[in-house]
Amino acid sequence: MKIPVCDRCKARNVEGIICHHCDTAYCYDCLETNPPDMRICPTCGQFLCNECYEGMIQCDLAVRK
Repeated sequence: MKIPVCDRCKARNVEGIICHHCDTAYCYDCLETNPPDMRICPTCGQFLCNECYEGMIQCDLAVRK
């Protein structure tokens, strides 16, 4: 997906991924050099940045259902 700005390298209007929880965005180039920055939630399959993943007690989407 197109992201407005990468939070790591500050590139604008590039392809990348946005954290489902906090809206942190990383471009694919930054993720290629540092893959652990973004993870996949084992419950819902959404992308989460490492900070949100580490601090997650349980999936927000699972709680809403």
